[in-house]
Amino acid sequence: MTHAAPTVRATPSGDKLAIAIEGDLVLETVGAVQKALEAPLATKPRRVSLDLKGVSRIDASGVAVAVRLHRFAKAAGLPFDITGIDGDRKLLVDLALRGQDPQPAQAHLGMVREVGMRAVEGFNTLKDLLRFCGEVSVIALQIIRRPVLLRWNDTLVAMARHGTDAVPVVGLLGFLIGAIIAFQTYDPMAKFGAKLQVADVVGISIVRELGPLITAIVLAGRSGSAFAAEIGTMKVTQELDALRTFGIDPVRFLVIPRMLATLLVTPLLSVYASILGVLGGYIVLGPKGITIMQYLVEVRAALTIGGFLQGLAKAAVFAILVSGVGCLAGIRTGQGPGAVGMSTTRAVVVGIVAIILADSVLGSFFYSLGI
Repeated sequence: MTHAAPTVRATPSGDKLAIAIEGDLVLETVGAVQKALEAPLATKPRRVSLDLKGVSRIDASGVAVAVRLHRFAKAAGLPFDITGIDGDRKLLVDLALRGQDPQPAQAHLGMVREVGMRAVEGFNTLKDLLRFCGEVSVIALQIIRRPVLLRWNDTLVAMARHGTDAVPVVGLLGFLIGAIIAFQTYDPMAKFGAKLQVADVVGISIVRELGPLITAIVLAGRSGSAFAAEIGTMKVTQELDALRTFGIDPVRFLVIPRMLATLLVTPLLSVYASILGVLGGYIVLGPKGITIMQYLVEVRAALTIGGFLQGLAKAAVFAILVSGVGCLAGIRTGQGPGAVGMSTTRAVVVGIVAIILADSVLGSFFYSLGI
């Protein structure tokens, strides 16, 4: 199908350049139109208007003419308007012009200003953290006094989602870590005739350290990110503001059930991971001639009640950190399409770092107590 070359009329009227196009403004003709506009635009008008009333056909390529004039006017700071279109044509042109405004280059930040901005951001983060801890503590005390304030159904649902659903992956990782520790330590210990003491290494390292640590890291990736994404989405869609409008505290409504559920299921998952970790160690030592009774007696002799409670205490602290960081990241979610993703990433990264730091502090503390 052939298209006749459209007619382009550029009429100066005072300081205004009125451009009118008649004919088909499509892919085959848009090049000629663009060339015809070069001379009129070189006159440096003070105002530009485009009349498309005489255009019989227009497609996505033809809209490029309007986009070019729009960019020309915006770059020069000139008024620009389009007339003679309505309905679907107007929608097509509006969609093409959307987001075409030139973006100013981001100003370079000096070192002093950047350090100041980071300091202010850190101060705001610390302020939000202290406020969040205070709100959680106050509401937790209120719930202890009046348990009816707790949303039990939401708590049970969160326990199922973030506890029961995590059983397979936590068990698999615990089992494999126990087998790896036994496999890696067997040969060095065998050189000194201490094959049976590999059970001590597996039991102590899994129950005291790796069981709670593995469980917490898995929950940071599963639950911490989920908390941040769920609450962050509610923040972006202004559901949190709606809750406050109805007099409902988002911390009591959303945060407390999630934190309590995580606090209840994490120690149980830690014990589960520890049991499978010890079992994984025997899978490696069994073929080496060590019986199951020898292995269990040695593990029992190596472990103490204090060591077992140490693992449970670590798991409980890790649970509070993971759930608290995830919920706080969701509450602090900004606006925009990428805000939820940033909050989710922040929840996972900060949660894992907090777990490692807390583990080092708790390890030193329990060592100083002789546990």
